[in-house]
Amino acid sequence: MASTLKLITIVAEAEIGEHLLRDLAGLGVRGWSVVPGEGRWQRALDVEGPTDFDGPTIRIETVARPDMAEAVMDRLAAHWFPRYAVFAWVSDATVLRPGKYA
Repeated sequence: MASTLKLITIVAEAEIGEHLLRDLAGLGVRGWSVVPGEGRWQRALDVEGPTDFDGPTIRIETVARPDMAEAVMDRLAAHWFPRYAVFAWVSDATVLRPGKYA
């Protein structure tokens, strides 16, 4: 039986990857995929936080219940977004083994 859960995708500067994954585990995230990459982006001038970024990145993806996805996004917004080159989004994911996900 298929269920709709949430796919959380996080793109971050690579050097904070291990810290970010420990933080996710501390929230109760039980598993993820990490894909290395390269990235470049510029933050809008009227937004506080890190400005430009150009370098190695990681993309973290995990599937979770809606309440866990909300907790992850709240943590990212409070702790990671203001200090580091990190952005994230949540989308619906239809999965066949919903009991395997936090």
